[in-house]
Amino acid sequence: MFGGYTVKMVRPICALNRPVVAALVEIDTDIREVFPYLNAELGNCFFNPETPFLRFSWSGKGVILYPNTIGITGLADEAEAHRMVEALRQLLTETWARRTEIEPSYRRGSELTALDVYKLLPRSNCGRCGERTCLAFAARLLKQEMVLSDCPPLTEPGREETRERLTRLLRAAGFPA
Repeated sequence: MFGGYTVKMVRPICALNRPVVAALVEIDTDIREVFPYLNAELGNCFFNPETPFLRFSWSGKGVILYPNTIGITGLADEAEAHRMVEALRQLLTETWARRTEIEPSYRRGSELTALDVYKLLPRSNCGRCGERTCLAFAARLLKQEMVLSDCPPLTEPGREETRERLTRLLRAAGFPA
């Protein structure tokens, strides 16, 4: 689907103390035509055909595809970034090769707001995640700068149903959970 690419590793300034990084991958081919087919195949995506971009969770990572750029969050290092790029190249190539068998989907998915997520959080503003408020945590979660497990109260016994509801909500909008 695409040939050459360059990878730039970034660590969000607000997450300097976390061991995860993100990759911005510039590719040599416009891949926008595969977006509706991937949207149909993967299901839990957020798709915007006008911009265009396709955001989804894959192999435990947050992925966002633009016509000539791929963003990947939740990576350990550059080697993992290259493995993910190669796996995504294979996914795109295989999906494109089977496009005559796939009904393209232009479904947009669910767009989440920080308030949508906040409503399901403990709302204790305990600060144990490193944020002053649960709303700030929700905003960083949607920016993919934090993950659900960064909220200690969500890992406590008796919160399993809440964690599951948040996981489903995030996945339905194409976020890693």
